[in-house]
Amino acid sequence: MSKSRIVRFLCCVALVAGFSATSYGQATRTWVSGVGDDVNPCSRTAPCKTFAGAISKTAEGGEISVLDPGGFGTVTITKAITLEGTHGGGFGSILNSSTNGINVNITTGTHVNDAVVILRSLYIQGASQAVSPGLRGISVTKCDRLFVYDCHIENQSTAGIASSLAATGTVFVQDTDFSNVGTAISVTTTSGTAILEANHITAEGNSSGVVLGSNALGTVNESFFSRNIGGAALQAASGSTLNVTHCQLHTNTTAINAVAGSTVRVNENEIFDNTNGFAGNAAAYQSGGNNKLAGNTASLTPSGTPLTTQ
Repeated sequence: MSKSRIVRFLCCVALVAGFSATSYGQATRTWVSGVGDDVNPCSRTAPCKTFAGAISKTAEGGEISVLDPGGFGTVTITKAITLEGTHGGGFGSILNSSTNGINVNITTGTHVNDAVVILRSLYIQGASQAVSPGLRGISVTKCDRLFVYDCHIENQSTAGIASSLAATGTVFVQDTDFSNVGTAISVTTTSGTAILEANHITAEGNSSGVVLGSNALGTVNESFFSRNIGGAALQAASGSTLNVTHCQLHTNTTAINAVAGSTVRVNENEIFDNTNGFAGNAAAYQSGGNNKLAGNTASLTPSGTPLTTQ
């Protein structure tokens, strides 16, 4: 190929690439700022104002990072993405009165059926004691794997995290606290298995803590539940399995409720000063025989198959 043809070829490639970048306008990393503007390209030097404004300019699998403290609005996530609240630079806040803070419903992109969504260091506030509080901090209807790390969710009338799926999906929650919400975490699915892995969470001052619906498999480890009044700190529906290890459950209406037909495995938990300690169906409980109970008004004795020590 002659030199002139090579030059023309390279120019065409550059031109096509330029048109492609312009038409899609999506970057792998974008930024939001309290003083940003959604007409900006969402770069670090020209950040957007809201998560919703930045998400259309962020590529599938990319990340939206917070530059400084601010309120970045509610958002619907339809593709694999990460929202990074960015400790040190700022803390990503969402104020959601009368609506959900974050909707996760994966419908676009090349990973519709195996999308990964990561939410880290976010403060989702439903307006404290407002006439119209938030509904759900995070509502999940379609997502293969959702990771929620180091988040604060409060003042939601329905739930902190509500995962209601139609296929198998997993919600991972770590180092996250819930206060003044209806139910801290609820998971269910109409098909497959709804999986929950919760570690180092705190649920205080809610109606209920973690509630497993039908077809759910949940593990709650090293977590604290206090003053969840009206419901249960932990509950498993018929057809679900709940594993509870190394948790503290204090002054709740019901510490752990095992509905008939569920399986609840309890190991090395502290269950103190609740109205009901172990409640529900005694045969649903499988115990390691090493839980500590004191000060509960009532508590049944687990009669399911004991956990094996090896």
